[in-house]
Amino acid sequence: MFKLIQYLAEVIKSGSLYCVDSMSMDRVAMRVHSSTLQFIFLCLGVLVVIVIIRQMSTPLQRTPIRVEIPTTSTPFMQETPWQTNPEIIFTQDYFGYNTSRIPALVHHNGYFLAFCEGRKDTPMDIGRMDIIYRRGTIEDKKVFWGDVQVVASMYGYRLMNPNPIIEKELNIVIVVFIGIPAWLDQFDMIQQGEHSQKVYMVKSFDNGETWSGLRDITDMTIARIEPPISMFAPGPGHGIQLESGRLMFAGNYFVRDENGLNHKPEVNFLNSSNYAVIFWSDDKGMTWELGGGITDPASQENFAPIFANEAMVVEIDDGNICLNCRTLHHDMPRVQAFSKDEGRTFGKSSLSMDLVEPGFKQTENETIPAHAAGCQASLVGFPAPSHHPSQTRRWVLFSNPASAMFREQMSIRLSRDGCATWSVPWTIHSNSSAYSDLTYFETIIKRDSHTQRTQNFALLYEGGYDSPYNHIYFKMFNLEAVLSGIQNSTNSFTHKLKMDSKKTRAPLE
Repeated sequence: MFKLIQYLAEVIKSGSLYCVDSMSMDRVAMRVHSSTLQFIFLCLGVLVVIVIIRQMSTPLQRTPIRVEIPTTSTPFMQETPWQTNPEIIFTQDYFGYNTSRIPALVHHNGYFLAFCEGRKDTPMDIGRMDIIYRRGTIEDKKVFWGDVQVVASMYGYRLMNPNPIIEKELNIVIVVFIGIPAWLDQFDMIQQGEHSQKVYMVKSFDNGETWSGLRDITDMTIARIEPPISMFAPGPGHGIQLESGRLMFAGNYFVRDENGLNHKPEVNFLNSSNYAVIFWSDDKGMTWELGGGITDPASQENFAPIFANEAMVVEIDDGNICLNCRTLHHDMPRVQAFSKDEGRTFGKSSLSMDLVEPGFKQTENETIPAHAAGCQASLVGFPAPSHHPSQTRRWVLFSNPASAMFREQMSIRLSRDGCATWSVPWTIHSNSSAYSDLTYFETIIKRDSHTQRTQNFALLYEGGYDSPYNHIYFKMFNLEAVLSGIQNSTNSFTHKLKMDSKKTRAPLE
């Protein structure tokens, strides 16, 4: 198309048009008045522009192109369990940052991309922040990391909650995040009922070597939510690409509505309700659409209202989606809901009783319920191994601090039935720990004349000994290590569910 336009421009400039006689193949020059030619090609140019504009202005009306996520018929290999020791890749007072928090991790084309917030002023959720990352390559179960680099920075703002998404057809890395004035407290935003934030995204077309400038996607995302929100946060953690090619990320938002205003004091969170939602794109991140979510705070009959907070989405089978969220109540486990239409709508949410999360905090003299209880968690889907019987094509791995009390005991769980039930936790860090993100990757092994694949995972998580926020660790392990760890786990008998099913609760008013 561009070569054609260039050719036409040259013709207009010269005022001549050449044609070829089919009988003699002799070139005959036909001199046509310049103004006539210009008028003809002007009309053609207008038609070309109209066609291009129509194609660009209605990308979502076209049928989504099905993207085949790279797969191979090479069978999976049953390997000896292995795991690496945790490696610190971000820490406090590092690279000019006070604290590194909120990890996010993806693996693509042989590279790990590990993201987090670089908090400049304080370890708290306020002050100046950048989105930073490190890029690593794996060789013989060892990752070689590059230096810390800045993905995005904005003067006078804090950039938060990195949410990386891999677009596999064109090999694009997309990172979605939010920007808030550096010293505007998020609880003030919630209480006032008005937000002063933006949703941004950046792209990399070279697997994280370089990044585009910031693009504001606020109008395509949170501006479409009704009633108007007071605060929104994507993820945190990775987003996904469905087998259909659809890109998707989850988030949560607060809103001042009648549900929030009617909450009882013991479950009231600044007179607001907290909902989870997903956004999706069928044109590789050019435009975004508002999807479904968990938007009913009274989903559980006879229980206190459910606040669906920090959220992550995972594809189970054939476009079926699970949206799994933190809750803010100290006596509730996590909440989740399912979609059968690629995220457009979700069914009724329910508490996932297996997935306990922290609900208390320690003061100088006593242990008390945390007002904003729970903790972020991560999920990643992967092909069910061929050497294990399975009723589903995909299994799901889950990570969080598997303690009903405090942010500690970073653990891994496995679901073989589409997030309906979960295994006991395999604890990989028994001390203080908090946010995390999982990624899945495969390794090709050639032995003699046979080629096989192995199934592996990496976990990026916050942890330490005296605080969950001392460091951000990186750890790898294979599927066999997960299965072995779960089989040998005994801590399922020492962990209590946050919710006591025998405890009587008053019905909602």
